[in-house]
Amino acid sequence: MYAPAGVKTNTDYPIPDTMKAWVLGDPGQLSLTDKPVPVPKRAEVLVRIDAVAICATDLEIIYHGPPASILGGMPHNKNFTPGHEYMGTVVALGPGVDEYKIGQRITVEIHAGCGQCKRCREGMYTACHNYGLNYGDVDKGHRANGFTTDGGFCEYQVNHINTLVAIPDEMSDEEATLVVTAGTAMYGLTELGGLVAGESVVVTGPGPIGLLGVAVAKAMGAHPVILTGTRDNRLKIGLELAPTTSSMCARRMRSRQRAGSTEARAWTT
Repeated sequence: MYAPAGVKTNTDYPIPDTMKAWVLGDPGQLSLTDKPVPVPKRAEVLVRIDAVAICATDLEIIYHGPPASILGGMPHNKNFTPGHEYMGTVVALGPGVDEYKIGQRITVEIHAGCGQCKRCREGMYTACHNYGLNYGDVDKGHRANGFTTDGGFCEYQVNHINTLVAIPDEMSDEEATLVVTAGTAMYGLTELGGLVAGESVVVTGPGPIGLLGVAVAKAMGAHPVILTGTRDNRLKIGLELAPTTSSMCARRMRSRQRAGSTEARAWTT
């Protein structure tokens, strides 16, 4: 059974030596195969994947390749496992990990920056300079599961502790797979000046992030206005709606209009 040196496990959560995993072959071709269960290193845990969502970006990767980058190039035929929206249970702890406990339910973020480059030191770990340069050599630090390192279309995966989000027991597995996507929508709305009950917020749809933006806005008591159609039409309608959006959104939209920008920031995509 699974018992790597320096890794803490628990008999209540037995781990096999191998697991089932979907592996990307030619474009559009996934094969179910056996892979060794990965081993967490310092500041990493092993996650038993309990639920996984399929993002449109996963389909782009499977059929076309980008934005995944494996060994500095396309991800096809490189024993790569896609998938980046998943949740699960912590079942093993890498050396020195005490931030999480075995048996704890978590959901995951994609990126863990290397922590060494300029961008990571500035807190911009999602734009890590080492993106895509560490596949097969994760000691460099950066991980982007499902993009530069193996993702969640499998039974077990390693995640850095900085990419974990603890979830309450009352949250379903299915809901937990969308926590980070919901956070993306919330971040966009926050950057636009936040939400105030009674305000109108312009949100594009019907993509998943846009729909989650609508749900977040409603939960905060705001009034989301969903825009569809071409980017130019969305910009035109959004500018017309600017007086009913938050004042900060309106100011930013008018500023971008004066600057000749082709995009507005009063919505999430």
